[in-house]
Amino acid sequence: MDRVGVVDEAGRLRLLGSAVAGAAFGVVLAVLVASSWATTTTGLVVGVGVPAAVLGGAVSVWTQLRSWRAAGGYEHAVAVQRWVAEGRVPLGVPAEEWVPALQAQADREGAGWGKVVLCVLWTAMTLSMADQHGPVLTTLLAALWIGMGTWSVAWVIPRARAARALLQRAGAALPGPVEPGPVEPGSVDR
Repeated sequence: MDRVGVVDEAGRLRLLGSAVAGAAFGVVLAVLVASSWATTTTGLVVGVGVPAAVLGGAVSVWTQLRSWRAAGGYEHAVAVQRWVAEGRVPLGVPAEEWVPALQAQADREGAGWGKVVLCVLWTAMTLSMADQHGPVLTTLLAALWIGMGTWSVAWVIPRARAARALLQRAGAALPGPVEPGPVEPGSVDR
């Protein structure tokens, strides 16, 4: 995997989870669009849903790999997640490395709240259109939106807040503003 690095078992499971979530989203979206022209049947779900699931899974895996590449590779992304979970940045990591990495994690809070708002709106819209889509599609859509909102509330937002708190604590130990700059490794006790 070009510029992603070695992916361990946890990473492979995360890729599998991304593929499953992307496949589910692909099926629901394709069936929702197709149900505008045809009655939702098992044949429609299979005929339209299976190709959409393959495409959705592939796009989701590609997006996850692209995210790891942008974060400096899988190992670096895992290291940053470990820093957030442990609540400290190891000594010897230069500020020009940990400040942008933690800031990127902290910036995900806005996206998490955006998903919660979309979850509420889309779930309400889905339930209001239950008579048009039928029980199968309504259940699939509601489960997808509720799952997206639950993931944001349970995982994305708390991790982003923990990253922001760590950034503030570690940044308070730096002389001057919290920006990437010339800080010698090990010169700041975080």
